[in-house]
Amino acid sequence: MFKKIFVLIITLILIVFSFAGCAKEADNQSGNNSGKKFVTIVTGSTGGTYYPVGTILATLWNEKLADMGIAASAQSSGGSVENLNMLKNGEAELGIAMANLTLFAYKGEQRFKDNKFEKVRFVTALWPDVTQFVVTEDSGINSIKDIKGKRFNVGGAGSGTEYSTKMILENVGGITFNDIKPEHLGYFEASSAMQNGQLDGMNAEGGLPTSAVSEIFASKTAVKLLEFSDEDYKKLHEAAPYYGQFKVPAGLYSNQNKEIKTVGVKSALICSADLDEELVYNLVKTMYENYEEIVGSHKALEFVSLDEAVKGLPPVPIHPGAVKFYKEKGIEIPEELLP
Repeated sequence: MFKKIFVLIITLILIVFSFAGCAKEADNQSGNNSGKKFVTIVTGSTGGTYYPVGTILATLWNEKLADMGIAASAQSSGGSVENLNMLKNGEAELGIAMANLTLFAYKGEQRFKDNKFEKVRFVTALWPDVTQFVVTEDSGINSIKDIKGKRFNVGGAGSGTEYSTKMILENVGGITFNDIKPEHLGYFEASSAMQNGQLDGMNAEGGLPTSAVSEIFASKTAVKLLEFSDEDYKKLHEAAPYYGQFKVPAGLYSNQNKEIKTVGVKSALICSADLDEELVYNLVKTMYENYEEIVGSHKALEFVSLDEAVKGLPPVPIHPGAVKFYKEKGIEIPEELLP
C-alpha cells in the first residue's frame, strides 16, 4: 500500500514539473514574440500605386531589418483619409497619403475640421500623385465639364482621390457630385465596370504608371486620358495651390500615343509623432541606403530620391527619426518642417 502511495506521489511531482516546464517554454516563446516590432503600413486600393509600393517597402524592411525584430506588412485601404484616421487611432504604424490631406489633418481643416491630427508626421516625400481622368471613347466626354450627367467613378469613399475629384470638378468643370452619377469603387473595380459598359470614366489618381489604368488601356475598350490645359491648371491652382503640373509620357500606356498634360499632388510616407525615433530612423535609412535594390520594382519609385525627400512638402513636421537620418546625409530641411 505504501509503495503504491509513494509511486502516486512521485507521478504527481513529475506531472507538476512537466507543467512548469511547459509554462516556462510558453513564457520564453511569448518573450520572443514580445521582442518583435510589428510595422503595418496602410496604403490604398490594390489597383493603385500605394499598395504595390507599400508591399515593396515592407518586403525590404523584413529582409534588411529582421535581425532587429522588424516584422513589416502592407495593408490595402480606402486611401489617404482612411490612412490618416488609422494612424491617429493607433491602428497602423505607417501610411502613405497625399501631402495636402496630411496638412489638412495636421491643421484640422477641410474634411478634418472636426478630426484634427496634430501628431501626424512626415517621414519622406514620395512621388507625385498624378490625376488621370480616364474616359471611354463612347462616353462623349472630351473635357471636365462634359462629365456632367455621366456615370463617373470619383474614388473610394473617404479617399484622397474622392477629395481631389470633387475639387477638380468644382473648380475646373464648374460641376458638383450632384451633377453626375458618382460611384465609389476601387480602381480595378472601376476599370472592370468601364469595360462592361457600366461606367463612363474614372479618376485614377496615383503614381505613374497606375496598374488599373494600364489594365483598361490594354483592354478592348477604347479609352483616353483627359488633358488639363494651362487655363484648367490656373483655375485649380488658385483654389488649391498645392497642385502642380505634370505630364503623362506618350506610350506609358498601350495605345496612348501622345503626351498628356495633367495635374497632381505629392504623396508622402507618414506616421505618428509617437512612433519610436530609432525605429523610424532605421526604416528610412534602410529605404534610402537600399534604394537601388527597389527602384526597378515600380516606376513610381523612379520619382523618389534622397535629394527629393523633403521637397514639395507642406508645413507639417518631419518625424525626429527621419530628421536624424537626413541631417547625417547633409539634407537641408526647411525650418517649417522641423519638429
